[in-house]
Amino acid sequence: MKAYEDHSAAKQEGHVLVVDDVATTRAIHNLILARNFEVKNAASGQEALDLCAERIPDLILLDVEMPGLNGFETCRKLREHYDIPIIFATAHESLEEHLKAFDAGGTDLCVKPVSAEILIRKVRLAIRQWRERTELKTRQESLKAQADLYQSGMSDRRLLLQFTRIALGCDNYEQLARNFLHACRLFGAQCCIAIRHDDSESAWSAEGSATALERSVLTQIAGMGPLVQFKNRLAINQDRLSVVVSNMPEENSDEAVRIRDNMSMLVDMAAAIADKLAQQHTTPVSSKDTPDHQRKTLADARLLVQELFDRLDNAYDLMATDKQQEERITEAVRVPLERLIALLEESFGLDPAA
Repeated sequence: MKAYEDHSAAKQEGHVLVVDDVATTRAIHNLILARNFEVKNAASGQEALDLCAERIPDLILLDVEMPGLNGFETCRKLREHYDIPIIFATAHESLEEHLKAFDAGGTDLCVKPVSAEILIRKVRLAIRQWRERTELKTRQESLKAQADLYQSGMSDRRLLLQFTRIALGCDNYEQLARNFLHACRLFGAQCCIAIRHDDSESAWSAEGSATALERSVLTQIAGMGPLVQFKNRLAINQDRLSVVVSNMPEENSDEAVRIRDNMSMLVDMAAAIADKLAQQHTTPVSSKDTPDHQRKTLADARLLVQELFDRLDNAYDLMATDKQQEERITEAVRVPLERLIALLEESFGLDPAA
């Protein structure tokens, strides 16, 4: 039982690689450290490099005078790849030799013959400090990644809001498609889009009208489902329109998730505005319209506005916005929409309360 407890404690405190060309010295250092640490041995600098390539230790106890690669050369080579603590064990007592050890990249130094208590304390302290630095670095990298993601999310939300504002002023499907494709480019997506209207379909790409091949692809993906990614292509379908992204990153990457989320929201917003355009085309406003017809058009417009806000509310879940951000975005969209409704009321000469 005691042996098991010692072994568990050793594994918990860390893994030490002892490097010395003298077998007796390795045995002494091994005996000192084995009760507290998991220990491996290397008889040369090259063997130490080979063992580190297989498994990185938590600390290296390194001799200076060795044939082949000496301790200083070994340390410099190790420092090209690893930031683990390296404690020199040397018989040299001169300041010049000690400075060489630190200049080579050493963390600390013990003079042979080593004191068992001092060696254990130095090894334990060096491993603990290295682990704390590593943990701190990991946390800092994680925080930076979260900050970058937040900044990216804020930028994406601004682009979505900008598209919504511009698209609300579109008078026809081509304007809507052009603004949609421009927004896609800002998100880093190369797209083509098909909008179905008046028992027909129009398609566009960034270069202009869609090619025959692009039209064929858009037609084929129309029945594939709401959202499908295959290799570097992403297909998104709504009743009113279909979109193909042709430069998707690796399917499970963070960038692929970002593009899929943003494209889904763009398509939702574009579909709502395409529905609005379709309603305008099927019930054109005219001075010959009857009051009842005008009231129906106005009611339909209000319903479309409400549908747009419903889609925007659903998009907030994907954007992970807070309440204050959602209120600002909603207000920025609400103002031009209310003006649009007011203009319709004024042009129809209807009572706003009707």
